[in-house]
Amino acid sequence: MDKTNKTALITGITGQDGSLLAQYLISRGYKIIAPVRKNFNQSRLQVLGLLHSPAITYLIYQRWCDFKKIIQQNIIHEFYHLAAMSHVGKSHSEATNVLDVNSLWTTEMLAFLECDSPQTRFFFASSCEIFSADNQQAIDESACTNPSNPYGISKLAATNMVRYFREVKGLFASSAILFNHESELRDDSFVSKKITKTVAKIVKGLPVVLSLGNIESQKDWSYAPDFVTYFHKILHQKHAADFILASGKRHSVKDMVNCAFSALKYPITWHDSGLDCVAKNKQGKIVVQINPAYFRPLDNRFLIGDTKKAQQQLGFGKLTSFSDWVTKMTLFE
Repeated sequence: MDKTNKTALITGITGQDGSLLAQYLISRGYKIIAPVRKNFNQSRLQVLGLLHSPAITYLIYQRWCDFKKIIQQNIIHEFYHLAAMSHVGKSHSEATNVLDVNSLWTTEMLAFLECDSPQTRFFFASSCEIFSADNQQAIDESACTNPSNPYGISKLAATNMVRYFREVKGLFASSAILFNHESELRDDSFVSKKITKTVAKIVKGLPVVLSLGNIESQKDWSYAPDFVTYFHKILHQKHAADFILASGKRHSVKDMVNCAFSALKYPITWHDSGLDCVAKNKQGKIVVQINPAYFRPLDNRFLIGDTKKAQQQLGFGKLTSFSDWVTKMTLFE
């Protein structure tokens, strides 16, 4: 693998994607500038052995304007903007903050680069939540957008600003429209982590029950470590562009539950349907139940990504299978 002496700035380095991207870029010889809050979450960086890496320079920030100084005072070759308020369900009750962080913050970053570092290549982590919940066909980059939640609305606004700064202002600015992607580093508030963590507790004999919402909800899920390598490739194209990253396959929440129990060789059987649906172990004890409180309004239940463009231009493919990464997550617990 060729090494480089480039510097990359990563916002959101403490998150799942940010920490995984840092690990990948450092392996390629990058120096990393990591803007963080004063008391930032160190857990993922610790798990990856990166917290005290000499390749990472942590810079404390308090306000957006601090980023302008960071950009002015450093030579930044690549800017990966991953920081966001990223929980779709919570966005319904935090719409103002979501729009502020996800949309306005992105616009500010782009404006700072235009003014002080126009040669820097900019990557934005967009989301499949920008698309319509009614779309039953595989979605490509030209599909109609019609988000059904504040998170999707904020990501669409930011994606459009990235396109504006690319087409009108001339920046090398690209977005990856990301479908669901999970890993061992997922936050506990996400259903994939909730499932794998709770299943591990059940198998260990702890007195817990896995409570879920719509287990028939289907998602296009992938493994996050597979995606971050393509974040880098997107910024190394001849021309800036937007790309969908997805598995191109649907799996239900119920599929994930089955796979997690199977990974630990713990047989379950499903009984009844709808809100009465439960899963029981061999002893007849309920280990999974439905809780209507976890149903999400206007859930994008069946979105699936069409990655032909990424396949043709990025060589996108060879992804970790659904069963393999669910198994990895479950065994991690």
